[in-house]
Amino acid sequence: MIEISNSEDFFRYQKQLKVIPFTQSEAWYAMAVAKGATARFFVDAKTNTSIAIWGVESKVPLFNSIIFRVSGEARTAELDEKTIQAFYNTLASLFKAIEIDSNTKYNVEMEVGLRRAGYKRPIGVFSCPLTLVNDLVKEQQIRSRSWKRNVKIAQKANLVVKEVGNPDNTHINDFVALFQEMSKTKEMTHVVSYEEISSLLAHNSIRLYAIATPKNEVLAYRIVQVHNDYAYDIFAANSNKSRNYRGATYLLVEQLFKSLKEEGVRYFDFGRIPPSNHSTDKIYEFKIGARGEKVQYNGEWANYKSLTTEILVFFYKYFKLKKQRY
Repeated sequence: MIEISNSEDFFRYQKQLKVIPFTQSEAWYAMAVAKGATARFFVDAKTNTSIAIWGVESKVPLFNSIIFRVSGEARTAELDEKTIQAFYNTLASLFKAIEIDSNTKYNVEMEVGLRRAGYKRPIGVFSCPLTLVNDLVKEQQIRSRSWKRNVKIAQKANLVVKEVGNPDNTHINDFVALFQEMSKTKEMTHVVSYEEISSLLAHNSIRLYAIATPKNEVLAYRIVQVHNDYAYDIFAANSNKSRNYRGATYLLVEQLFKSLKEEGVRYFDFGRIPPSNHSTDKIYEFKIGARGEKVQYNGEWANYKSLTTEILVFFYKYFKLKKQRY
């Protein structure tokens, strides 16, 4: 394993890999920097790179603990357990605490390699390791009747879907405002800033789509990442007014699918589905209507040198931050 000292070199090595989840993309890194994060970069080799990851060191308030957090990983599909074990074993030697939240398709070799390197499933899992992947090319992938009905209702209301080619300050401020409005309505703890969204949208791999009324009033936005033939759903921002236009979000996603397919994108990853017996199940019900394939991610892994620290961090997440367990 090699630590890369600067982002430019790291992302040049990373380009050797076909699949790069959005949480490992250069655009996501730019957004992390906008939030004040300092990243560290690692590859298994500079030539014929097969694993490339970046993560940030986070300080947990109250406990004075430094945790190296990695969201996803870019790697080749045919990696064996020994290669994975060697890489993550060396990574573990550099930090007292590591948390990984992988949003790449589940792989047995990945799990075996991580376990043999000393990683375990965390005491508390706070992100659902499930997603929905739509194959945009397969014509037999039929939407649910409810999905089709909602699309037709939105079309009858003459709602207009468009890609925002060059987002300006007005679009960015509007997105942030709608996201905050949605967060308040749904009692979400996550918020985004102008600086974060501006940094994200500055990259060519990131697309902004909007759906508006005939009077050009935007009801909702969707931000996606496109890399080769793979697209990821990143952020959605829906206004309270969009509730008055039934089917608006359905039509937005349907037209987004069509647009991506026309430019050669084959797969669309919905970026996690949270089936449950509480309010987040509504998100699952919406996404499952697109009739994609249910896929399991590699999910969360942890390597703590101190069990006491891991337990304290769990209590901090669950009771202080009030994160939802999965």
